[in-house]
Amino acid sequence: MLIVCFSFNLAFAQQLLDQPVSLSAKNVSLETALYQLIDESDVPLSFSNNILPNTSVTINVQAQPLRKVLRQLFQGTNLSFLLEGQQILIFKRKYTTRPKRQFTISGFLKDEATQETLIGASIFDQKTKQGTITNEYGFYSLSLPEGEVEVLFSFLGYTSQVLRFRLDSSAVINQSLQSNLTLQTVEVVGRSGWEQQRPREMSTDYLNPKMVEELPGLGGETDILRAAYLLPGVQTGTDGVGGMFVRGGGAGQNLVLIDDVPVYNIYHAAGLLSVFNSQAVRSAKLLKGGFPARYGGRLSSVMDVRTKDGNAREWAAEAEVGMLTGRFSTEGPIVKDKSSIFVSGRFSYLNWYFRPISERWKLEQGERGSTGYEYYDINAKVNFTISDQDRVYLSLYNGSDGYSNSGLFESTLSILDIARNEVISFQSEQEYSESITWGNTVGALRWNHVFGNKLFANATFTFSQLNVDIDYREVDRLLRLDPTIELFDLLNVGRYSSGIYDYGAKIDFDYVPNASHYIRFGAGTILRTFEPGALSFTGVNEDIDFEGSLANDPIQSTENYFYLEDEVTFGERWLVNAGVRYENLAVQQRNYTVLQPRLFTSYKVNDWMSAKASYSSMAQFLHLLSQSGIALPTDLWVSATAQVSPQRSWQVDGGANFMLGKGLELNVEAYYKRMDNLIAYTEGANVLNNWEDNITTGQGNAYGIELLLRKSVGKTSGWISYGLAKVDRQFELINKGRPFPFKFDRRHDLKLVVNHRLNDWCHLSANWVLSSGFAFSLPFERYIFQEPGSPQDPVVIEDFDAINKYRMPTYHRLDVGAHMRFKGEKIVQQLHLGIYNVYNRRNPLYYNLRTEIVNRNNSLDAVKRFVEVPLLPILPSVSYTVKF
Repeated sequence: MLIVCFSFNLAFAQQLLDQPVSLSAKNVSLETALYQLIDESDVPLSFSNNILPNTSVTINVQAQPLRKVLRQLFQGTNLSFLLEGQQILIFKRKYTTRPKRQFTISGFLKDEATQETLIGASIFDQKTKQGTITNEYGFYSLSLPEGEVEVLFSFLGYTSQVLRFRLDSSAVINQSLQSNLTLQTVEVVGRSGWEQQRPREMSTDYLNPKMVEELPGLGGETDILRAAYLLPGVQTGTDGVGGMFVRGGGAGQNLVLIDDVPVYNIYHAAGLLSVFNSQAVRSAKLLKGGFPARYGGRLSSVMDVRTKDGNAREWAAEAEVGMLTGRFSTEGPIVKDKSSIFVSGRFSYLNWYFRPISERWKLEQGERGSTGYEYYDINAKVNFTISDQDRVYLSLYNGSDGYSNSGLFESTLSILDIARNEVISFQSEQEYSESITWGNTVGALRWNHVFGNKLFANATFTFSQLNVDIDYREVDRLLRLDPTIELFDLLNVGRYSSGIYDYGAKIDFDYVPNASHYIRFGAGTILRTFEPGALSFTGVNEDIDFEGSLANDPIQSTENYFYLEDEVTFGERWLVNAGVRYENLAVQQRNYTVLQPRLFTSYKVNDWMSAKASYSSMAQFLHLLSQSGIALPTDLWVSATAQVSPQRSWQVDGGANFMLGKGLELNVEAYYKRMDNLIAYTEGANVLNNWEDNITTGQGNAYGIELLLRKSVGKTSGWISYGLAKVDRQFELINKGRPFPFKFDRRHDLKLVVNHRLNDWCHLSANWVLSSGFAFSLPFERYIFQEPGSPQDPVVIEDFDAINKYRMPTYHRLDVGAHMRFKGEKIVQQLHLGIYNVYNRRNPLYYNLRTEIVNRNNSLDAVKRFVEVPLLPILPSVSYTVKF
């Protein structure tokens, strides 16, 4: 009977609350509306007038369920209802602060036309003021409270999109943006507002390939690396020769990544050009400090370059002819919207005119000979979208350089033999030839997988290789003429080879539990084999014997690492990125373990100013030994060993960002960096022997301040940067143990970059650089040293007054360019005109010590003089590109 009664009451209640009723009222009190419902529909309501709020009600429903009508009447109030017996009781709810539920939107952001993912794009909810950016593979995850949202998708050079919807469950939203080339210099969308006011990284510069394309280029060759030279804190040698030096660090302290794989030689032509083919580059960023824990292995900087994935919707091609190189690329879908392929090649034809020019230059210096140089690059990538959660990428880079140089310097002079009253003629000959070939091979196989909507994983297998081969020959001969008698004939011949082989495997995770936390963690291992070099030589006559060459044994090492970092936001003002990186190196039965804490924090002071600071501890298990200092491939990569410790550094940074107006930003940063366990060749070292026996250990210090004023809105855009810095080194066996200026201790460094948009098809650009001359040394004495009891040949020692005591003249140069773009229905044509070194500034590369045989007081005498050797004069350039 109880069950029957309960079922009857339940059925009655259900029937009563579901009965259809009608109610029409306009601007009446809630009390009036309830009495009207009782009178017109005979609804048994029971309530106290004291609990009814004094609000007006407007309602018009016809034949709707009673429960729905009551909910509509009580919307926005604290009233509720329940069925008690045969009465519907209306009562006042007690407020409970139930937090809104959180839901997550995630997905990939892509280019509408090509379906390539967009790196570093902004996803921002304009209601809650919460946002995030896409990672290196275009993936994002953003947790928001339940309710109405206005999500803004934006990226530099693309038309922004806003999605307005009610968020009541987690969702996958893969969004595409349309490219808008007019936004390049008119409006910075991707890093405006939220991103600029709340800096997510310290000392980081983004190099937009489209912006780089419009800058003046050497020989019409646009180059990501040369654009980086125009940033504050980045130094290089004359006209780029010497490589990249960031905040007082060495050329071997920069981690350069192509698709997340390290590259060990990034230069063509000793630094004039880089291995980055601009047609293949999709994005690039340079970190100079405040390094997140996910980066490691170098002390001074990280250049992260990502190549194009390929157009997944239609086939396209691009060809370019410039004064230095020719380039061609093609891309297209394998399966439309699912997989694509990208292939790009670049080759130089410098030899066509470089050899005749070098012959003329050598003749001006009094010698006969020529110089030849050529190189090529190949980039390729294939990617497959297996499912909404899985993507696979295979990428490859291969590049090679070939350099040859030969010359013959002859001089004839006569002296009077007083005893015989006879004029005797002599001929001096100095002949040389050398050839160098070197190349990189880089490959990566990676798999992306999305676990749910908050966890992204990337597993990668990598390979990187650098090979160097060198042959050289030098002859120094003195002949007496008429009759011809050979007085002496000295010969020096050598062969050199070096290599590094790098195999790696790693897995990285991005975990976004909510809008306040962005957690990254991962682990990896790297197996390296070093072949430090092999060199053979002789020193006398034609008796050349390459047997018994001096060689260093290969060194093998294993590096393992783990990292964890969490980017946390506190309200709308504070952002903190805290992390730690653990690294271990096993080499020659010795283990090195290094724990590296990292911390970055920023504070939004107000709408136009934010402050930031960071601390980074870094370790580097590699060393780069250089004798020339001009980024030649003969520079030797070696590992930390049982005798040689890893390099260590720590760096502190502090600064502020000022939004001075729409698109006008000022960034000020100061830094101090300490470097330990640096190595260098000792003075007078015989580099033909084992390198570990010819080095010394030391330390370095660098500190300075950098200012960057950037304008990104309007017809005229660009930046002005200034750096004030001091850098020194101190080694136990160099300069008598006293500190000395680092070669790239350039006290003042000023750079100006301007881009002016005349109209939609023509852009004018210019850059001007002014910097203090770099430091160098001059020998004041030379002598021959023979170690007592040693079977080895004597060594020529050059004695220097003080290391880097002298300064090159102040360096300055002006480049200008014009970039024209003509867009047809299916073909886009581009013409780039430029002038490098407009006012023909003869900036010296180095001083050459030349020996000349002269007649001094009727006897042969060797005279030495320093000759200033400049590099590049004024150079006009033109390049033509067609895209179809």
